[in-house]
Amino acid sequence: MNRTQTYTSSTRSRAGIPISSISVVIPAYNDETTISKLVQDTDCLLNEISDDYEIVVINDGSKDTTWSVLQELTKKFKNLRLINHEQNQGYGKTIKELYTCGNKSLVFSLPGDYQFAPKELLTMAQGLNSYDLVIGHRVKRNDPPRRKLQSNIYNLMLRIFYGCSYKDVNSIKLFRREILDQINLESDSPFVDAELCIRTFRAGYKVVEIPIDHLPRLSQGASGGKFSVIWDTFSDLVKMSSKI
Repeated sequence: MNRTQTYTSSTRSRAGIPISSISVVIPAYNDETTISKLVQDTDCLLNEISDDYEIVVINDGSKDTTWSVLQELTKKFKNLRLINHEQNQGYGKTIKELYTCGNKSLVFSLPGDYQFAPKELLTMAQGLNSYDLVIGHRVKRNDPPRRKLQSNIYNLMLRIFYGCSYKDVNSIKLFRREILDQINLESDSPFVDAELCIRTFRAGYKVVEIPIDHLPRLSQGASGGKFSVIWDTFSDLVKMSSKI
């Protein structure tokens, strides 16, 4: 799929709701080939639709030049805020930190590998007319068969343990920052994404999934397919059932 994005003066009205204050949060790990364009396209979009925005990127101990690329980007993008992990802490800890460090009224998550285009914000923003947390559902997922199988098993277990009907809890999300004042995220594994959705719903907020596009991976990216990561995620899925 083409990752070329263009935005016009009509973009603001097409967002469906006023996005006056938003934090876009991005975990980056070995994303030197994609992070520059992702930040550039995100800033271009936000400049069209928001009067008050920030882009927060955590470099999670990348072994390539991701950190130096990000440092160069701060010279061009004044709304870019960086956090650096000297050692890799993993997706779960990193995304939890990002969810809670945003300063604006809305939080929108994007991975540093550009498997989601920033323009999906416009699609998902439609959900905020009636809902508080919007999950982007990858209808045509561009991942290897093994990752898709793992995801299907994971979502089945979420239904068994939590009665959770969501199909894609580990996808990108758009939500109201106020939710995090009412819930406490405990998991440090990728299960934290499911925990966010489950706790949000059980706290009385409305959650919806909206179909979005999913692009092929271009960078080395994160290690979600590693056995240790899978084990920690499924372990938290079971352990947290007595706490949520």
